[in-house]
Amino acid sequence: MLQIYPQDETFLYVRGNPESSSEDSPLFEQVGVFADRRQTMPPLYLYELSNERLWNACRLGMTARDVITFLRRYAASPLPTKMQNHICTAMGRFGDLALYEVEGGLELRGSAKLMAQVRRHPDIAHHLRGRKSLSARVDAKARVALKMALASHGFPVLDDGVRIEAPKSLHIELHPSLHLRAYQRAAIQHFVGREEGSGVIVLPCGAGKTVVGLAALAALQCTGLILVPNEAAAKQWKDHFLKYTNLTPSEVGIDDGADAMKPVTITTYQRLTARRKSGEYYHFGRYVATNWGLVVYDEVHLLPAPLFRLSAELQCARRLGLSATLVREDGRTSDVFSLVGPKVYEVHEDRLTAEGYLSQVICVEVQVPMGDEAMASYERSPLRQKHRAAADNEAKLEVVDALCRKHQDGQILIMGHYTEFLKKVSERLSCPMLDGETPKEKRLYEYDRFRQGHTPILVLSRIANVAVDLPNADVAIQVSGLFGSRQEEAQRLGRVLRPKPGGGRFYTLVSVHTLEERTARHRQQFLVERGFAYTQVSAADIISEGTIANEVRRVPKSRVRGYAPKHSAAPRA
Repeated sequence: MLQIYPQDETFLYVRGNPESSSEDSPLFEQVGVFADRRQTMPPLYLYELSNERLWNACRLGMTARDVITFLRRYAASPLPTKMQNHICTAMGRFGDLALYEVEGGLELRGSAKLMAQVRRHPDIAHHLRGRKSLSARVDAKARVALKMALASHGFPVLDDGVRIEAPKSLHIELHPSLHLRAYQRAAIQHFVGREEGSGVIVLPCGAGKTVVGLAALAALQCTGLILVPNEAAAKQWKDHFLKYTNLTPSEVGIDDGADAMKPVTITTYQRLTARRKSGEYYHFGRYVATNWGLVVYDEVHLLPAPLFRLSAELQCARRLGLSATLVREDGRTSDVFSLVGPKVYEVHEDRLTAEGYLSQVICVEVQVPMGDEAMASYERSPLRQKHRAAADNEAKLEVVDALCRKHQDGQILIMGHYTEFLKKVSERLSCPMLDGETPKEKRLYEYDRFRQGHTPILVLSRIANVAVDLPNADVAIQVSGLFGSRQEEAQRLGRVLRPKPGGGRFYTLVSVHTLEERTARHRQQFLVERGFAYTQVSAADIISEGTIANEVRRVPKSRVRGYAPKHSAAPRA
């Protein structure tokens, strides 16, 4: 039976079984309405009562009393007063601020007390014009920036949206060969059934986010703009539309900036926001002038970057954000909800693994020593160059050789950050290497050869981090990464999550006694919190074909070397 252990103002542990076949599953879903799961340590799960999640509960008709009553019913101890106050304060603010379109711009309205509070914050106040006690005028161009600033200070704002004409309808039918999984149908229902019309769906890598996007468009029967991070993702979306719907090449296509846009248009974030030297946008005006029924933001966690914020100003009836790793190292995850909408549905890896939709993945950290000369050079290097020196540890090459021999019958991806070292790997193994400078046509060609099994080993730079569909990959070897990026770690592991006999393998090569050890701990944190555990072995074990764990172990974080828990101790299981 589900039990709740309150910890402090915002965190609580939930004990039970969240899998879909469990009697606890409906209760876990209710907890997920007002709290975000942060750590997975079966049978314990750490949840956070974040402002965004509590506001989402308000959107669904829940009150602070409803949340507190639920928590009291299943709590193993009295709820802390601070937690109750946090819930009441956050949910009590919902609906008190609203943004309206008026002649000549926008108007922010609220109670005199609340308007006085928001004006105390300089990053909010500089968007406001006029001194009326119950309202303030806002420049229409500041809509997105104001909503982000308000959310960052804990002020939810209701936005009546950009008033546009009803979008053109588009008849879309799903092909009979496409059988939506139960969680995909649930995600679409949660999104389409929302009165506010916009939101974010979070599914693990390999769970079929592209299918969810096209099925959502089919459910709405309207035109759509699909925004993706790269050309490979654009091709994947187009192929899915042509394969799984009745749309023809005349109705769906990738925009090249020259031809007229189609009812379903796919483009990259880079093309959308491209500028001339004069500062003028190449294509943005064309997209804004079109009345879209749905705008889909693939890999929506990329959106808060300054380059992509412009895309949130598109005129559309609905927005759908799709992501596998809704985490950002700059702490701006909440911006996603301001730019697109609240999280409306999420499913976790442990459930999909238990149901057979994702592979069991063995995560192994390989500790690679540096030679005496290389270590001396590392210690002499200034701090800014130490990461590069540790990443380019020549001793990693022999480990990569040994891993490729060990998995010679598999489809292997080798991923890293610095292209010069990756070129050495490519030359050593006589296999293709793709990076940001590789022409689009060559990238797509090599991806196809890998999928077909003609290329057993493929070396990839950071282009492998997002929206690369290589479902047959069963081994991933990470030789270096972008400092401490948890998002990158999760995306790279996602390359081997597709179900396959024997599961997947994910190796991370770490230079010992360097700062790469510390950044590796941080990178692995997101996966550890999702329930994965890293087995640690030495390079000598790999080279000598030493024993490696052959099953995923979901273990408490206290067993992962270097992990320091952020919160109070978990209740005794």
